[in-house]
Amino acid sequence: MQAATATETAPPAGTEGGLESFSPATGERVGSVPTLRPEQVQAVVDEVADVQPFWAALPLSDRARYMRRTAQVVIDNLDELATLMAREQGKPISECYTMELLPTIDALHWIAGAGPEILADEKISYPQIFFKQKKSHFAYDPLGVVGVIAPWNYPWSIPFGEVAIALMCGNGVVVKPASLTPLIGQRIQWAFERAGLPQGLVRAVHGGGGVGRALVESSAAKIFFTGSVDVGRGVGVACAERMKGSVLELGGKDPALLLADANLDTAIAGCAWGGFANAGQTCSGIERVYVVSEVADRFVEGIVASARRLRVGDPLAGETEIGPMVSREQFDLVRELVDDAVQSGAELRCGGPTEVPGLEGPFFAPAV
Repeated sequence: MQAATATETAPPAGTEGGLESFSPATGERVGSVPTLRPEQVQAVVDEVADVQPFWAALPLSDRARYMRRTAQVVIDNLDELATLMAREQGKPISECYTMELLPTIDALHWIAGAGPEILADEKISYPQIFFKQKKSHFAYDPLGVVGVIAPWNYPWSIPFGEVAIALMCGNGVVVKPASLTPLIGQRIQWAFERAGLPQGLVRAVHGGGGVGRALVESSAAKIFFTGSVDVGRGVGVACAERMKGSVLELGGKDPALLLADANLDTAIAGCAWGGFANAGQTCSGIERVYVVSEVADRFVEGIVASARRLRVGDPLAGETEIGPMVSREQFDLVRELVDDAVQSGAELRCGGPTEVPGLEGPFFAPAV
């Protein structure tokens, strides 16, 4: 795989290669990235491990400086990154800014500001009299190479933050973007290299589940995984068997609780945002609401009206609030869940499959 150097301009949306990326809104080809076979992943980890000691030798203040430089790279390329994300993942471009890119800039500055203090050696005081002449410190040493397996629903902000934290701690990183969003995942490697970090310190590897599994089973010292509960359970077991750490951010079934003394307008707005942001494709999104009977009818009317007002459309249009589902498979899954709820006795007050003129993507209007 060819990596962009720190002196190169932003690469085109994709290069000829193995994994193609298509816009969920239009079906058009956005680009492609080279892929690896699972048996090639360990070699990438080894190559990152060769570069990592040079990075780890830098003072914390220097690593922090590179985090700030990376934030500036994101700022300088904000519009291009937002457009690519909207095209490839399908979320409205407004959410690409507010829920992906701007939080990343903020996180990089926080890491740069707080990192040196958090990672500084900590002096240890001994109560025992015969240790009073001894000096001891807790020291935080890098692990080496960290693996990051990214999701498709937040393909930038989730893995980018994990990569940045690992780098601030002196590690090298191998990131495996989701197969539905490889182009924006590749931009993570590009952004850090553009900021001047050593080439080869951050590497993106692309492929199917076998590539992710190979990363988990490699010599990478720790794995960050964001995805389904079933796959995450396997990642946790594999890491435990190899006596290495894992951080698992898995899917949920998240409720909201609405009490009688709540501000009803605020609750309706919050539940609409929590339930329908990113077309509802959020692991911590609100999927059901428990409402006390005194305000239940008013809440239902309010949330239905709010859902109906949300504008479904082209993710590149500034006025769009709901883009397409990320794939036809995801669309079919949501439709199956809604149909099952109705067949089980629920009343569908609004929402369902819908069409957007000029776009062939799988659009699903917010359903209550």
